[in-house]
Amino acid sequence: MQKVSLTIAIMISGLFLSSCDQSPSNSAKRKPRPQQVSIETIKPQSSVLERRFNALIVAPNTITISNQIAGTIVRMPYKQGHTVNKGDTLVELDSSLTQAEQLKAVASLEKARQDLIRIRKLIPKQLASAEQLTAAITEKKLAEAELTLKNIQLERSKIKAPFSGVISQRHLEPGNSVSINTALLTLVENDNLIVKSAVPESFISHIKTDKTVRINVPALSLQIPGKISVIYPTVDSSTQQISTEVSFENIYPRLLPGVFAELIIHYQTDASILIPVNAVQYDTTGSWVYAVDSQHKARQRKIKTGQNVNDKIEVISGLKKDDKIITKGFIGLRPGKTIKTDTDIKHQNAN
Repeated sequence: MQKVSLTIAIMISGLFLSSCDQSPSNSAKRKPRPQQVSIETIKPQSSVLERRFNALIVAPNTITISNQIAGTIVRMPYKQGHTVNKGDTLVELDSSLTQAEQLKAVASLEKARQDLIRIRKLIPKQLASAEQLTAAITEKKLAEAELTLKNIQLERSKIKAPFSGVISQRHLEPGNSVSINTALLTLVENDNLIVKSAVPESFISHIKTDKTVRINVPALSLQIPGKISVIYPTVDSSTQQISTEVSFENIYPRLLPGVFAELIIHYQTDASILIPVNAVQYDTTGSWVYAVDSQHKARQRKIKTGQNVNDKIEVISGLKKDDKIITKGFIGLRPGKTIKTDTDIKHQNAN
């Protein structure tokens, strides 16, 4: 019985000593293992980057066709969407009264000419006075002016296209009576389209007139070469943007005014920072990366990004030359965690 009691006591003592060896103080001394990651050192370099800006296809030559004399519309051969050529008659007003007045003016002019001829023959015979001659000359001039007026009115009763284009709107119909300067049609010159866009004032150093650009038209799957033709001299105070116009050769029948487009501008930077796209993290506050501090610990670094360039993204602010960022090994990574790189492992294996 005494031997059994002694054995139990020895076992209890062993368990007690074992539990002492696994005390919290000993466990706390164990260091967490560094997390293996891949890093990249920031090296700014000259790069050709791309920026895209919203744009719109615009017809700069868009005019409203109106009448210069009053009358009743008797003919409008073209409807909305029809293509017309320069010189085509777009609107014809009733000219029957003007034609009659023109014939009367022709007759009045002929009478004035005959009267003048007769008086000039009578002057040498002293059968007509100088005053009669003056009056006859004046009458002839008045008749000529009246005929000219009626000819102009006749000409203006037929309104012709000032340039080739497309009828975009038809405001009235035959039978309508119109006063002077009534809007009748809207004509758009489709052969001379341009692209209008706006760029931030901070980007103005990257553009100039005659700079070659690309015009992307998503709806038609088109990319068209163009050149910046106009840079407006003022900045919009509400948007801090500068308007631009881009000219291009329109050989695309389906390209119409009002179509949405993108203005694509390539530009070269002296020292841009490009990092792998997969290195960028996002949360509700914006974009950030894991940077490596001098203690070899992972730290969050807020950044502002720009354009994507292939599989990389431009960093506008938040990083500088020789900063180190983590590009792989994010699973389980958190701020403040010690890291080790592929290079560290190679050195350990070599030793």
